[in-house]
Amino acid sequence: MNNIIVFLILLIILPSACTEREVQETVLGLRPVYGTINDLRASIKTIESMPMKTVGKIYVYEDKLLINEVTKGVHIFDNSNPKSPIPIKFITIPGNLDIALKDNFMYADMGIGLATIDISNLNQIVVTSFDNNHVSKENMLNPTSEAIRLIPTERAYFECPDISKGIILNWEIHQMPKPECYVTH
Repeated sequence: MNNIIVFLILLIILPSACTEREVQETVLGLRPVYGTINDLRASIKTIESMPMKTVGKIYVYEDKLLINEVTKGVHIFDNSNPKSPIPIKFITIPGNLDIALKDNFMYADMGIGLATIDISNLNQIVVTSFDNNHVSKENMLNPTSEAIRLIPTERAYFECPDISKGIILNWEIHQMPKPECYVTH
């Protein structure tokens, strides 16, 4: 009789232990960074130069060399001597995917919108506008294809967005409990 009771208790405990272990499985995934439009504007700023990690497109503009750091911003180099560019600054632009330049204005695609930035004074850049009217709500709730490519597995897991926390400013890579949301690539 005692063996039967022990057996029944084990039947109840073991399945819940397996379920708990499954919940604890972690993966490398993407986590949204939430904020407001004002947070977004404040996050676009010039800081000291930093090492390059995930290089994107490269642009030459006047005597400057600009190199995109995928989802992070833009490295600025003094290119007056093209044989030896000198790092000057880094412009942080969360979610930055691509840029275009004209007349001292940088147009930066951020995945969730387009920022226009006056770069005439690199020590004091100014965000002159931000437009996210062309971005669909679905695109704002999923990681960008560039962010997804940073995940080295076939499935790119991401924390399911919660729009009550604000707009998604960027996606960051984190080790996290395996979330329900994912895309395959």
